[in-house]
Amino acid sequence: MTFVSRLALVVISAVVATVVAVALICFAASERVGVEIERARVANLLTTLRTATEANLSIGLTLEQISTLQERIEREKAGDPSVLAIDIFNAAGRALYSTDRGLIGESVAPDWVRRLASTGIWQAVERGDTVFGTRFENDLGLAGGISVTVSDRARLARAESLSLSLAGLALALVAGGAVTAAIAALIFSFLMSRPFEQVARILSGETAGPAAEGSLPQLAIDAQHSWIEAEARVDRGLGQLGALDDAA
Repeated sequence: MTFVSRLALVVISAVVATVVAVALICFAASERVGVEIERARVANLLTTLRTATEANLSIGLTLEQISTLQERIEREKAGDPSVLAIDIFNAAGRALYSTDRGLIGESVAPDWVRRLASTGIWQAVERGDTVFGTRFENDLGLAGGISVTVSDRARLARAESLSLSLAGLALALVAGGAVTAAIAALIFSFLMSRPFEQVARILSGETAGPAAEGSLPQLAIDAQHSWIEAEARVDRGLGQLGALDDAA
């Protein structure tokens, strides 16, 4: 492999590695931002439902008496296509309100009940979907929990679309960068190797031409002159030795 080929390969590899690294960083950052946005949106919904539930409990109503919650959660689900289900259940784990009316009165997942022991918003993955939940309280303490099941399909579709866009952009940048790097490598190689080519022509006895300039070609010219003078002295010495032989 020639010097030019090696140089071009190194530059192109560096360009490709840089573009791929930037694309991966952008994809990871976009995924992280998307997850945070989704979490913030669901957290806002959970906070709204918890506030409404606790407000009704604070005026003396029991959880079973807050009939407006059923209409509220159905309206929230209808307004967000990514929400698959919203469930409100008591501390014992029995669903009292649900966007899936067939689950009303049924027991929710035992893991949801266990998670009520901690405050704040919890998150779990079930059957490929993400469940966010939180607890709500009354004057006596823990009263129940709220869960929102969100489909991951929309996020995965966005991630797939973004990955395809980044892949196309990366390929275009790699192609453009590779051509640019190859041209730059050729120009650099030409500028770096031209003095040595001039030196080779000078030392081989060819005419250097008007482009021969710089210290390296000048040293080659000086060396060639020295060789010519040395050859001339050797020729004169040989001629003198021949003359002496003839005179003897």
